[in-house]
Amino acid sequence: MSITSKDKITVNNQQVNRILEVIMAYARLDFSQKTEVHGNTDVFDAIGAGVNMLGEELEASTISLKEKEQLLKEIHHRVKNNLQIVSSLLSLQSETIKDEIFLNLISASRNRINSMALVHEMLYSAKDLKKIEAGVYIERLSQNIINTLSKPDSKIIFTFNINNNYFLDIDRIIPLGLILNEIITNSIKYAFKKNEGEISIKMSEFENKHVLEIRDNGIGFPKNFNIETDSNLGLQLIKMLTEQMGAELKMDLAGGAAYKITFS
Repeated sequence: MSITSKDKITVNNQQVNRILEVIMAYARLDFSQKTEVHGNTDVFDAIGAGVNMLGEELEASTISLKEKEQLLKEIHHRVKNNLQIVSSLLSLQSETIKDEIFLNLISASRNRINSMALVHEMLYSAKDLKKIEAGVYIERLSQNIINTLSKPDSKIIFTFNINNNYFLDIDRIIPLGLILNEIITNSIKYAFKKNEGEISIKMSEFENKHVLEIRDNGIGFPKNFNIETDSNLGLQLIKMLTEQMGAELKMDLAGGAAYKITFS
């Protein structure tokens, strides 16, 4: 029995629909679907065979990508673990030291290490291994620092103004975390005579640049303070890290300490 034109159109439509279904399945990373190839020489068989080959190539590359992602996750996990081991060793070392200056140095070093470990911890659990949500990182980092440095009767609070889904890559978030660590540490140690006050952190975008602003309502810097000549190690690190990032650092010395860091 001969196939009518109408029957052929129906068969062609069915082939087209099946091809589209398979392509949509590939878009969902479901590579179990295949188009049926009848062994004919028509264009639909050729397209179906091509779609099947595409599915095989995509499946192979997706498996490879997943393997790479898993390897990257493992690297971040191991880096985080190693940094935490170093932090723990410093903590053990501090138990045998009575000199307050050395204790402060060890505490500062631990916080710097922990700020980097937190980046790798978040990347290990992130869906996107290239970016970290800045707001979540900054809030967790701030809480970690105050838990380490504050006194039992501390009434120092944080306020945050950072949009959700504000992401930064690892090359920016690590130096930024170190800068924040130094600024927050200085505020907790020196800004509040009565161990009471507020540290506000804001992050925004302006003219295609990132702007990080940190301010406390403490006693501020000494009169005639000069960052070039009067800085402690923490402020020197802030200056050095902003320069390494190609960032612009502005400091407001009136009415508490305020920092504005602008970077690409």
